[in-house]
Amino acid sequence: MEYDLVYPNMNFAHKTDCGPDYGETFEEHYHIVYEMLYLVEGDVELILENKKFTMAVGDLAFIQPGQHHHINPLSDKKYERYVIKFPEYEIPKDLLPVLKEKNSCCSVLQTVIPQLFERMDWHCRNYTGNSLNYLMESVLREIITYFCSKEIVDTKIVFYSKKMADVVDYINENIALPLKISDICEHFHYSKSYICKEFLRCMDVPIIQYVRTKKILLADSLIKEGVKPTVAYKQCGFSDYSTFFRAYRKIIGIPPSET
Repeated sequence: MEYDLVYPNMNFAHKTDCGPDYGETFEEHYHIVYEMLYLVEGDVELILENKKFTMAVGDLAFIQPGQHHHINPLSDKKYERYVIKFPEYEIPKDLLPVLKEKNSCCSVLQTVIPQLFERMDWHCRNYTGNSLNYLMESVLREIITYFCSKEIVDTKIVFYSKKMADVVDYINENIALPLKISDICEHFHYSKSYICKEFLRCMDVPIIQYVRTKKILLADSLIKEGVKPTVAYKQCGFSDYSTFFRAYRKIIGIPPSET
């Protein structure tokens, strides 16, 4: 059973595409919410930031807000998957620190999680409206709970570039600072030309755009925690509020005062 249920800030989908003319365009993108992708059938790679995962049937990809990613089909084989996109407030507070430390792609084939995705199909066949919404949210919380358990087996990570992996880590560790490309170049002893070209090649996104997106997502989380926008922009390393305001509205879609 295929479906694509769209609720405010949430999405539950069961999709199938077939090559060579895949119905979905697998372009580099990111979300301001969390995403889980469970592979039912297919021959695909997950490109996540500067990491590459060759996914196997039964793998669950966990993608955090702001992580640039795309799927790369490796053959014309049918690509079937479940996809859930959800905001942070759907995560039980005691599980949030655990979830944020989970690896990005894990095998869940020998757990109860595949049955939970199949249960979503059953709910879609038998319920509609608010009842369906409540049931799907309940299944999501079950999946999160099991995913946070210790029984999950990690999938091997392959880095496109160890140098750019270090750059990505450095950016994320220092994202609250007024980070400039010159700061990154100085830290790693790279030229500006080299780091811009290599980052774009590996990440498929300009380094300036990547840094700004990460800063805005940090500001968004602070504002949602109650920090005033006029304070949050400084805590995220922006030099002036007008630049922050324009970037926030472009990336999040609304002004910071409406978050």
